[in-house]
Amino acid sequence: MGEQVPWPAPPRHAGPWEDGASIAPEGNTALPPLPDASGTMATSTPHNPWQRALPTADDSGLPVAPASFQLAPLAPVGHEKSAKKPKSDRAPIGLRLLAAFVVLAMAGSGTYLVLKGGRQFPSTWDPRVVDIAKWVEGERGLQFKHAVKVNFLSAELYRERATAGNDISDPDTKAHFENSAAQMRALGFISGEVDLAAASSTLSDSGTLAFYDPAVEQVFVRGTEVTAALRVTLAHELVHVLQDQHFDLERMDEMEDGRAAVLRSLAEGDAGRVEDAYVAKALNDKERAAYEAEMLKSSQEALEEVNEKVPPILTTVFTAPYALGPQLVDVLYETGGNKAINAALKDPPSEEALFDPRTLDTDALDERLATVEPPKEVEVIDGGEFGPTTWYLMLASRMDPHIALDATDGWGGDAYSAYRQNDKVCVSVVYRGDTPADAKTLLGALQLWVAASPEGSASVEGEGARVNFRSCDPGKDAKGSSGNNGDGDVSPDLLSLPVVRTQIYLQGLQADLESDIAACYAQEVVGAFTFEQLIDPSGSAIGSPDGQSKLAGAAMTCRN
Repeated sequence: MGEQVPWPAPPRHAGPWEDGASIAPEGNTALPPLPDASGTMATSTPHNPWQRALPTADDSGLPVAPASFQLAPLAPVGHEKSAKKPKSDRAPIGLRLLAAFVVLAMAGSGTYLVLKGGRQFPSTWDPRVVDIAKWVEGERGLQFKHAVKVNFLSAELYRERATAGNDISDPDTKAHFENSAAQMRALGFISGEVDLAAASSTLSDSGTLAFYDPAVEQVFVRGTEVTAALRVTLAHELVHVLQDQHFDLERMDEMEDGRAAVLRSLAEGDAGRVEDAYVAKALNDKERAAYEAEMLKSSQEALEEVNEKVPPILTTVFTAPYALGPQLVDVLYETGGNKAINAALKDPPSEEALFDPRTLDTDALDERLATVEPPKEVEVIDGGEFGPTTWYLMLASRMDPHIALDATDGWGGDAYSAYRQNDKVCVSVVYRGDTPADAKTLLGALQLWVAASPEGSASVEGEGARVNFRSCDPGKDAKGSSGNNGDGDVSPDLLSLPVVRTQIYLQGLQADLESDIAACYAQEVVGAFTFEQLIDPSGSAIGSPDGQSKLAGAAMTCRN
């Protein structure tokens, strides 16, 4: 089958904890319903009444409420950086979870076309895949350069390959997980002792259905019977094949943390968009019903295990690219079609555009350079970009998500260093705001966060547009935070707030509003309702007389 590829070191998600926790094969199709610091989900993530709902409008053309509350699931964020090479994925209907890329070797037989570099590829697609490949080409507007091998695996074989690299009997792997846990405790994402290796294995296996590995250019699928659900899964993964052949997904491993996170999320959002189109256009009513039933069953079974064995922060990191990526892709498609998506895949914008697509083509994306120097004579564990998604999740774990969102919005750039000092793991971050006022807003939020931390474990100071933040692991025996939500309460629900804001912004663009007016309206609406009201699937608060009055007020503010 071509060259043999060695088993890899543990895959890792980049972020403010040693490249992030090892999760799963990158590119995994997560189960339907990704902070790093680098699917669909039927998890506790609430359905969003604004998602894909056509807006009504007042006489200004501003959307004033969702015309219908279509229950569309939100899903898996993060800065992606793998110990080896990146991959791409697909899951059941309740849970699109992110997975880290794993290098796998599969033996097989068949007819192969030898290409440059000695790597071998099939001369034709597997008969079970050929029609799906043709459909994906037409929908995506790109042509495959060559076929790739698709490995249909039993659940047992898939599990073996998806969970490779989590063996803590290896000293380096054990140290990786221990450092990751210490950094997560330092940032308030977990407290106490957590078995990250076991949690990672659970996500890698239960949380994924398939993945594409650009390191070997093969697709790996859980399942051997070609059901409607598996066809949909294959459509998603074949988009990743197209992306890799035209835009080189393997380069994620060599990119800066933030840009790699955006590329991963763009890839997932793009694949999810084509996947949704496949469900709507390529399946008949009977197949669609079978697909939905199978995916719902799979996601419910997976979520029971995930919710029991996996800390919420890992699920959220796993989920973020599937929650944020589709929003950015939808905005790009609305403003420039597939050409705009292709351009972003070639040259990803900063992570700020992923977290808040309203910043696309604005001065807000002009990054402010920041550097951080760890103390002398320490063991440096990791470093890179902290990023707006991590700031938001960290802050929202201890305060109202609105406060966290406001504090994150002024992000101009940052850098972090994780290191071991006197047998204690610490994380130092230097932040640069777009303006001194933005830095002051973040400083205020961080002061609340520090006050809720175990005594003496964290500190923050600021001057001008700069903020210096430091937090150390309080230890396995330390009590959790005294904040509103408490350590470990970093569920995928928190991603709903930035997602809802982008969805309202997109509705404005679809109503032919100027970008700045649509951006203003989205901000005003999000600020006018509580977090719970915004994500309530019934939309009762939004549709009430008081809610309609608030929407009218937001429209008036942005119209004037």
